[in-house]
Amino acid sequence: MNIIEIKNLKVHYPIRSGFWNRITDEVPAVDGISFNIRAGETYGLVGESGSGKSTTGKSVVGLEKVTSGSILYKGKDITKKENRRRLDYNRDVQMIFQDSLSSLNPRKRIEDIIAEPLRNFEHLSKEDEKLRVLQLLDIVGLDADALYKYPHQFSGGQRQRIGVARAVATHPKLIVADEPVSALDLSVQAQVLNFMKRIQRDFGISYLFISHDLGVVRHMCQNIAIMNRGRLVEIGTRDDIYNHPLHIYTKRLLAAIPETNVDQRAAHRASRLAVEQVYQDEQATYYDHDGKAFPLVAVSPTHSVALPEKLAQQLAQAETKREAQA
Repeated sequence: MNIIEIKNLKVHYPIRSGFWNRITDEVPAVDGISFNIRAGETYGLVGESGSGKSTTGKSVVGLEKVTSGSILYKGKDITKKENRRRLDYNRDVQMIFQDSLSSLNPRKRIEDIIAEPLRNFEHLSKEDEKLRVLQLLDIVGLDADALYKYPHQFSGGQRQRIGVARAVATHPKLIVADEPVSALDLSVQAQVLNFMKRIQRDFGISYLFISHDLGVVRHMCQNIAIMNRGRLVEIGTRDDIYNHPLHIYTKRLLAAIPETNVDQRAAHRASRLAVEQVYQDEQATYYDHDGKAFPLVAVSPTHSVALPEKLAQQLAQAETKREAQA
């Protein structure tokens, strides 16, 4: 069952110029993407900086105005404000922000920061509210004395856990996690990711996990969409994306994953350079004359890739032969 369905979503930013400050052009930050997130799953949205993935996440939460397309929740289009209110959407969909420090009010104590969504949606008594905040702190592994501290008194990993606690306070159905661990060191990354997986297991939460780190996405996500220049270039399961990538941009991202085997360092470097050379030589095949990705074409029941129709048919036939041999 899909908890949310995104259909042909577009977010275009206007460019204004001239004496009258008229709109003369647009920047297509998100340009007609579609995907579904099932209940209880972690869906990965991957791409380089500027690809449009954070804009997509903010559109889902309601922080960005949608130019066109629809975001369906319980069968209703929540780009319309009346549907958001009727479905209590702002309670059911929360967000974990990339920059944990700027997302927490520096003038408020942690008790007030975590209690804010409870005050907005649940209207508990003072005693019940404090008890709920203490329970949330315990879930993310922080002591009770954190209640009376301010955000600047915590490390980056602790602040991100506070952000997680605030996001799960109202028992949401979906959390949009926008680069939740990109600013953290590796050991703290592992702590935060494990907390997120445990909370998902305990509460049945779905995640839209936005990242540029394919290593982290592999650990977290069952289904993955690769985004480039505002469009999706490949969608598939974890196995499809990591073991059978078809789009040249996906192969380039995978080649950039650091390897830990230093004995094969020269071979890995040569492989990355070869992939980059292919990318530079064959870009015109994978993008149209405006530099935009082609529409997605299904090459298997779980795997779609943005390719010209003729090339997609060839790859689909090759994929069918591979599955038959397997």
